Amino acid sequence: MSHADTYHAFMLDYATGNLSASMSLAATLHRLMSEEGDATARVWEAVRANIKAAGDDHKDAIDRMEDIATEIINTDYDDVMWRKGLSGARFSKLPENSGSLMRLEPGDRVFAHGHSTLEAMIVLEGALEDGRGTFGAGDLVLATPGERHRPAAAGNKPCTCFVARADTPFWRFT
Repeated sequence: MSHADTYHAFMLDYATGNLSASMSLAATLHRLMSEEGDATARVWEAVRANIKAAGDDHKDAIDRMEDIATEIINTDYDDVMWRKGLSGARFSKLPENSGSLMRLEPGDRVFAHGHSTLEAMIVLEGALEDGRGTFGAGDLVLATPGERHRPAAAGNKPCTCFVARADTPFWRFT
């Protein structure tokens, strides 16, 4: 599956309510921070509405996710209680299994790794380089199972990301 296909499949799953809470939050952050994300979500929501794939309860869930996402966007990341992870990045777990924040200071880099499930990262501030490209605020970075990447802060400012993984909690070092 190409990256464009993965992206559209992810956003379609968002529009139809088929993502876990943390993945839905990642899609919502992307939507609120990016014109591309909002436009893509609107297209898939129009498709959903035309085939009646989800009911009003899904709209309520999206509204709740937008409230949480807005809180995350408006966070002062310097005030977050960060914990150093094994990867070299600093993390702050969010409540209710809704993902985590990851912080990389300028020059910080995570070791090359892959995942056994889909990972979604939204750049909240700064820039992220992962061996496949450089991404700025609002960008959605998807890592498919088995795909290797090596996240690093790009530039001279800290990079803060929201990170969500599909429900199977298993890392695979490849």
